[in-house]
Amino acid sequence: MTKKLSRGLTATTLLLSLLLFFILPARALDPPRKVEGHARDAVTSEPLVGVTVLLKGTGRGAVTDARGYYCIGGIAGDSCTLVVRCVSYKTVELTRGLTGEITRVDVALESNVTTMDEVVVSTRARRNTETGMIRAIREMYQVASGVSAAQIAGTPDRLASEVIRRVSGVTIIDDRFIIARGLAPRYNATWINGMTLPGTENDGRAFPFDLVPGSQIDNLIVYKSPSPEIPADFSGAFVRVTSKDVPDENRVEVSYATGINTRARFKPTRSNPGSATDFLGFDASKRPLSAGFPARLGTVNDPGEIDRLTREGFNNDWRVKQSATLPDQRLSLVVARRVERGSARSLGNITAITYSYTFKRVEGMKNARYGIYSAAADAPVYLDDYTDNQYSRDARVGIMHNWALRLSPRHRLEWKNLFNILGTNRLTERTGIKDMSSMYYREQTEMRYTSRVAYAGQFSGRHELAAGRLLSWEAGYSRATRDEPDRRIITYHEGIGSPADIPAVVPVNESITRYFQHARDHGISLAVNYRHPLGATTLKTGLLGEYRDREHAPREFIYRYDKLTHEERQAYLRLPFEEMLDARYLGADKVYIDEITRKTNAYTATVRLAAAYAAVERAWGKVNLYAGARLEYYHARLSRDRSDAPGLTLETRRDERHVGLFPSVNASYAFSPRHLLRAAYGRSINRPELREVSPTVYYDFDLFSEIAGNEHLRHAAIDNVDLRYECYPAAGESLSLGIFYKRFKNPIEWTFIDMGGSLRYNYENAARAVALGVELDARRRLDGIGLPGFTAVLNLAWIKSNVRFRPGEIVSEPDRAMQGQSPYVVNAGLFYRRDGLQLSLLYNRVGKRIVGLGKSNSIQPDINTLVPDSYEMPRDLLDFSVRKTLGRRVELRGAVKDILASAVVYKQFPRFTSGGAVHERTQITRKYTPGSSLSLGLTITID
Repeated sequence: MTKKLSRGLTATTLLLSLLLFFILPARALDPPRKVEGHARDAVTSEPLVGVTVLLKGTGRGAVTDARGYYCIGGIAGDSCTLVVRCVSYKTVELTRGLTGEITRVDVALESNVTTMDEVVVSTRARRNTETGMIRAIREMYQVASGVSAAQIAGTPDRLASEVIRRVSGVTIIDDRFIIARGLAPRYNATWINGMTLPGTENDGRAFPFDLVPGSQIDNLIVYKSPSPEIPADFSGAFVRVTSKDVPDENRVEVSYATGINTRARFKPTRSNPGSATDFLGFDASKRPLSAGFPARLGTVNDPGEIDRLTREGFNNDWRVKQSATLPDQRLSLVVARRVERGSARSLGNITAITYSYTFKRVEGMKNARYGIYSAAADAPVYLDDYTDNQYSRDARVGIMHNWALRLSPRHRLEWKNLFNILGTNRLTERTGIKDMSSMYYREQTEMRYTSRVAYAGQFSGRHELAAGRLLSWEAGYSRATRDEPDRRIITYHEGIGSPADIPAVVPVNESITRYFQHARDHGISLAVNYRHPLGATTLKTGLLGEYRDREHAPREFIYRYDKLTHEERQAYLRLPFEEMLDARYLGADKVYIDEITRKTNAYTATVRLAAAYAAVERAWGKVNLYAGARLEYYHARLSRDRSDAPGLTLETRRDERHVGLFPSVNASYAFSPRHLLRAAYGRSINRPELREVSPTVYYDFDLFSEIAGNEHLRHAAIDNVDLRYECYPAAGESLSLGIFYKRFKNPIEWTFIDMGGSLRYNYENAARAVALGVELDARRRLDGIGLPGFTAVLNLAWIKSNVRFRPGEIVSEPDRAMQGQSPYVVNAGLFYRRDGLQLSLLYNRVGKRIVGLGKSNSIQPDINTLVPDSYEMPRDLLDFSVRKTLGRRVELRGAVKDILASAVVYKQFPRFTSGGAVHERTQITRKYTPGSSLSLGLTITID
């Protein structure tokens, strides 16, 4: 029933979208006369984004786009008067005669900072411009930072994961998860268009920001202090992503870009056998199990059926292909349509389709794991010491389809849709040594294909009622899937006495496994918010309901050789795996497939969240107060079969219920229109994700270790305190300096258990933790020092944290930094924008942070008996981009990402005592060079 409902909703959404898209004429109701032009800064000639241009006496108008361009259609008469307004600029009135179908009116605005608080703009607030974003941050009650569409356009960032690392105190890990204020990804939450998007990751609750193209983003705001109207389940950052809004003009925009990575640049690459639809981000038919494959292979006893399933139940193409690495390909199409009926009603649509097919090639990657450092020999003890060659192909498809209907100046309806696919075909070939009580030479191959699909659709309404009252509502449906069909791991090994024996070794096959995984998550949400002025006080209240349903279904198979004779087996296991899986060797009486799926690794789950909040806004002269509380009821139910017997079912359930009250206070004091002091306190929570409390065990090839959940995890409670000073010297300029403090009870950390020759990573509650940090964020125009058109941006964060475990727990260090916490983060940028030319030079550096936790072999921690923590070391990132507009219709752009191309390095720092002194050594756990990426693109705009 649930699957039918979700398919029906998705089909209905697509059908309505296509119907409305094709029946809506682009210019059906446009009268013949219009006014268009550009708005620029009178001093710098910089295009101004977010300028309101109104037809005097009509209430109609437009807002300038990223080029400073506006267009107003449907003008009657022989003349018109334009009222041009922009925050921090002087208002201008211009009267012009209309002599033809199109009249061009350009305007230059003069700065007027002293009247910043007196300007009133009657249009809806825009956050897709640099000026609009700074204004929005200034007017918020919470401590927040943000990035606008205009800022994104001025950088080489292509994905939301690249965009968000420009925010102060925010870094990226694994190229897709954010760490905010030094807190692990689990402490962050994300809304897209006002709703939670279900996760597509197996092993955590973090949202993968690499799934959203940067071109789809209108603005991205990072809230750093709690408030009643946002979810309580965050502590580091609550990220609100808003997709692009309906435009003010009709246009078609076509873009193409190509590029190469210096590590790949036409060098040979290797790849798994793929399907015909890999280039679209999903596998249609080649990798999945065959139709009619039994639900449990262990229940099949007929040799003839086992023979058929071994030969025909799987795709048996094992050829590794080699070819030249092609240049990356990126395409996008944006179609914007708007129809106006009179001065009050309008209907608009924006549809954006993005596609990319990119390559990644990393050879010679060091990948190692160590045991306890040998103090006697003063040498590292390798448990695993490998060299990896990794080849990846990523196919991305993104579709944004948004509608807005303005019924009147006070009533607006919106329908927003985001659909994204990311398919990754990755081949990893590994060679090296494993020491399991004795030394082995190993060769491993992993063939892995992953397809992640996410859809989020939302209906919303905004209604301005009488006497300043505001009612808004949102209803959304979302669906996310992660398919990992036919992941293959092939292992060969042979015992050796020392590494010198490797050239003479002929390894034998240890195992060939095939892993199939399907995870599906969908959700429904409904929210309503109401704002009611009561004199100098404003009351805000709202309700939220969310329902999530998840299904996780893995299957695992292995090939058995026990039907072969000893002599046959000795020869067979030394064959290349491509020959081992040849049809002549397969059969129930030869080499056959066997299922080793553990039913305990599968689960279904539901989550119900109900929330209500109430808050008051109050101003006393220069003091503004926003205070309230949020009440949340959370109920998670996880069901699984705890029997591994094929014919037996022992269903068990885990229920977690929690009711929490989360108060918060955000206050500000305005010394003047330019200077502001903020203070905030809020209580928040960090709940275990479904995967983290499930017993599912997943083998991570990169870590050569298993990852499992912990059924006994408890939620963490956090107290958050912020204090921040803000200064706004002039339009487009800002300066902020803030400090924050966080106190955790039962923080959730990622650690591991030694399983005897291998590790199993899982999640544990520590006793408590604290985090303290300082953040600086500055944006300054350089006109005053003789550099017109230049803007400098700098944000810094310094963070210190400490986590404590309970006495008697086996940890590497009793007091250490929280996992993922960097001691500092640096972001700097220099931008130039003038006469259609945009340049940017961006720098980023992140201090060393814990990415893998160590452990001690004793409940009394001793540096001589511990495996130390693993750190990701600092790395300098330098990006450059250039954009040049040629007229109104053509734009050229180029970029170089990671110019310095320094190595990515992970290290451990073991310590030991000798001769009464403490010594520290360095050992590298992972090292590779990603290379620089160069791109060149062209955009053509048609009005």
